[in-house]
Amino acid sequence: MASTQSNNNDPNRLITLAIHTYDRAVILKFQLEQAGITAVLHNVNLSEPVVSAGVRVRIREKDLPKALAVVESEQAPNKAALKNDRKVLIPVDFSDYSIKSCIVGFEYARRYHGSVVLLHAYMNAERKFTLPFGSDRYERSGDDDNTLRAKALLAMKNLRSKLEKMIVDGKLANVTFETAVREGVPEHCVLSCAEEVKACLIVMGTAGTSQKERAALGSVTAEVLDACKFPIMAIPKDAETSRLANVKNVAFFSNLIPNDLLSFDLFSHLLSVNKMKVSIVHMEEKKSNQKYTREAKEQIMKYCTEHYTQCEFQMTEMKLSDDLDEFRKFTEEKKIDLIVIPNKKTNIFARLFNPSIAHRVLFSSDTPLLAVPIQ
Repeated sequence: MASTQSNNNDPNRLITLAIHTYDRAVILKFQLEQAGITAVLHNVNLSEPVVSAGVRVRIREKDLPKALAVVESEQAPNKAALKNDRKVLIPVDFSDYSIKSCIVGFEYARRYHGSVVLLHAYMNAERKFTLPFGSDRYERSGDDDNTLRAKALLAMKNLRSKLEKMIVDGKLANVTFETAVREGVPEHCVLSCAEEVKACLIVMGTAGTSQKERAALGSVTAEVLDACKFPIMAIPKDAETSRLANVKNVAFFSNLIPNDLLSFDLFSHLLSVNKMKVSIVHMEEKKSNQKYTREAKEQIMKYCTEHYTQCEFQMTEMKLSDDLDEFRKFTEEKKIDLIVIPNKKTNIFARLFNPSIAHRVLFSSDTPLLAVPIQ
């Protein structure tokens, strides 16, 4: 993914377009050069280049738009497969939460000709965690592992029957779906299942503003956000899911870096962005280079307006506050249907001392959120 190394405005400065293994980096470098784009490789183990990991493919910043087209072309087979066999993964815990996530996930699968995988994770009697999307009700009964699994399978069977009835009654989109029941830590099960089915989207529920503990270190959704390389749509308990059927107003968080353009590109492939009104939200920081910020805004806006002519863009500056009160007011005034956040992986220490924007928004808003991964 593209990243910058300095804050100057030299169009010939080198930026990182992608980080790959040596073999993939060489292939991408060749493809870029075939398109007339100068590319260099960094972090190559000169003694054993073939075993190099984390090789950076770097280009001149001014070549970024053209390079993105090459990257998109390189990934075209995957995108074609995505369109023909989109798998939507929905973790469930058999609550009303799960039904709301199913309504959103099934509708997405219908609209984009995909299918759904419902996943439930249960934990054995020796584990005492209480986490959403996994069952803690079984541990308290003292049941053995076989009984726990039997109860989880029965609950999934009942959910399937309920969803099938909703489809017949016209309350749920009619798409193909399958179920999976696994024993283990819920977030681990979600991540491994997403890898196996190559999910194009994970739809998960959250408590939104009704959640008492905003930090929510035990939340499966937060844990998956931190570790997942797949797009995640988080549906707050009180969200108006009907607005997701025809998203018109989007708030897109931006750090004003090239990575954000890659995230928006992926977002545009996940949802139809035609005629969308996109507010690019930049959170003000106290120690910021005003000149660089102004120039970065201009570059982002220029790129978006030139490459996504079917959308309407505006730049919005906000102060970064712990409660995000200003942002909540903004979402109400602009009637924001969906919040989109480029989601960079963080670890638990970063979350403890400097919670990410994704975490703050996740637990302080009733607007659905789409986290698009940045590598």
